[in-house]
Amino acid sequence: VKVRAGDELSLSASKNGCRAYLAVAGGFDIPEVMGSRSTNLKCSLGGFEGRRLIAGDEIPLRRPRGEIPGLSKRRYKNDDIDGMNAVVRVVLGPQDDYFDKSGIETFLKEVYTVTGDSDRMGIKFEGMPIESKSGVDIISEGIAFGGVQIPSSGKPIIMMADRQTTGGYAKIATVIGADLPKLAQIKPSGKVCFVSVCIETAQKLSVDEKNKLEKLKKRFAKLK
Repeated sequence: VKVRAGDELSLSASKNGCRAYLAVAGGFDIPEVMGSRSTNLKCSLGGFEGRRLIAGDEIPLRRPRGEIPGLSKRRYKNDDIDGMNAVVRVVLGPQDDYFDKSGIETFLKEVYTVTGDSDRMGIKFEGMPIESKSGVDIISEGIAFGGVQIPSSGKPIIMMADRQTTGGYAKIATVIGADLPKLAQIKPSGKVCFVSVCIETAQKLSVDEKNKLEKLKKRFAKLK
């Protein structure tokens, strides 16, 4: 969408996802912190003064762009986004051995409901508790994006973009990278079920996702 000084953009309610993204040609002129221009609100770090945007904030652009060939034709409909239902693929581990067969079966058969206190740090669920063999406490270790922690309540928590760096709960599985965008768009009260895949399948799906984006990039580049 081409905009001029004084134009106003307005968004209506979401139809299928729960988050919208605003991309500006040239990028926003915000100082980099640790190689990123994003904001970590919990740490008041990065972004625009380390805080949420409020009315009256003005953010300059780094490299304002002029005419972009084929701009009006750059349209892409993502049918994969469904804010209320998602089938999420996972690779079991690294601490799936903390759970017996019935606990693993519960995790893979139960339909879990996203709670209202989920955020960019983690997505919390209500549903059947997952039984462990003898507790879920482990020596604190690093947490990967998409790690599925099982706290003492037995209710899964998926670690998202603003997750803590370490944690001391067993992780029954890890969400594959190709399915993380689905989770980022799940609304409170949305339903999620988990499907186990092998590492090789996860890697193939990751390559497929990258190829899909590369094809989209090339298609846009050809537009005039």
